[in-house]
Amino acid sequence: MMATRNIEADEEMIRVPEHMLMTASKVRREVLARASDNGLVQSSAWRLSEHQALVYWTYDQRSKLGLSVWDTYVNTLPRDFSSVPLYVLSGTEPASSLSVNTDAEKWVAEHLPHSVLLKVTEQQERLFNDWTCTCEVLTKFNIESPVDWRRYVWAWLVVNTRCIHLGRHTTGNQQSAISSQPSSAVFQPISDRDSMALAPMLDLLNHNCQARVSTYFDTGRRQFVIKTLRRYCKGEEAFISYGPHDNGFMLAEYGFALAENPHCALELDCKVEMWISTVKANLNTRRARATIKSTDVDALVDVLKQHGLWGDFTLFSGSAELPYRLQAAMYLVFAAMKPGAGIKGVISQWERWQRGENTSVSEEVDLAVKNWVSRTCSEVAEHSSKLLDNIQAKQNDDARGSECLDPFLVHCIRLIWTTINKIAIESTSL
Repeated sequence: MMATRNIEADEEMIRVPEHMLMTASKVRREVLARASDNGLVQSSAWRLSEHQALVYWTYDQRSKLGLSVWDTYVNTLPRDFSSVPLYVLSGTEPASSLSVNTDAEKWVAEHLPHSVLLKVTEQQERLFNDWTCTCEVLTKFNIESPVDWRRYVWAWLVVNTRCIHLGRHTTGNQQSAISSQPSSAVFQPISDRDSMALAPMLDLLNHNCQARVSTYFDTGRRQFVIKTLRRYCKGEEAFISYGPHDNGFMLAEYGFALAENPHCALELDCKVEMWISTVKANLNTRRARATIKSTDVDALVDVLKQHGLWGDFTLFSGSAELPYRLQAAMYLVFAAMKPGAGIKGVISQWERWQRGENTSVSEEVDLAVKNWVSRTCSEVAEHSSKLLDNIQAKQNDDARGSECLDPFLVHCIRLIWTTINKIAIESTSL
């Protein structure tokens, strides 16, 4: 979207009237009205979440294209989501697990970073659960359930990539809801419990990491409002921000990655978990000299979870030192690996370290942690370099006209691995 005039900071740049917002409460009223026509009114049987309700509505609108007042909006939506990994891996039939049968599916699954593949796997489980719940609820209302899995996947991604969050509900100083609108559910007021909506045009706003906006639903004017916190000149493109996310999240959720993303990071959660498993295996086979048991390692992990320090082990480009979460987790386990260490003493020592007190083993453990990170990052750098070579070969094959995926998806996967490779190389010397 382009600014048609100068827009000042703290000025409302977009207002969407209530009747142009499709929300779960409107979908519910629509379905209940249809159920009433069928002689079935069981409002207590409505068990769809907001996301599920909007997905069903989107699916239904696509099914009756040409007969709906929302045709214009539906026709502006993408025909497919070929750059979104879930769209490629969701299969042709309803399933809770990803489909990795075709060559294209296998290639995507093999070249997505582990953290991204995990996220897509979770999406598939939610997608299948939403499909199942929707079919069960609609059956109770004697309304035809979705039957086309690929169309449902499309509708699910429409909502996932395009729904807006209504933000706080604030009261303006202008007129209240317009009561003279037609009785159709589309024109009825939204509910205070609605937190998300679909709206025409708003998906034309592109993402920019530097965009600064505030959003809210004005209950006085009955409008969804986007207010910019920075100035735009006439002819300049106006942006919103999808949030401070790395490229892996952006690709999984929205189907794109950014060449310049300040939030990119190298996630080491999988590497840490694999290392913990190795430590426990060594303890069980008595290959380690430590006096603790593998169950003690589980107890240390529980301590980290209790302190909110388990997971999100990430390295960022340009960092001069190891992030605190990674230091805290690995310090605790490495200290426990010392010969003669006891679980209580290790935890006490770790707590003193947390308070910033020097201990007799801090420097030794700190060196062990840095060596582990250096080794791990070297492995990641080598692995990512090989994958980048494979991706380049894939792009060359596709350019020669062989069976190919969406080139933009391949490009985005390459961007992610390029960033991972860069951060891994930088972090070997931390």
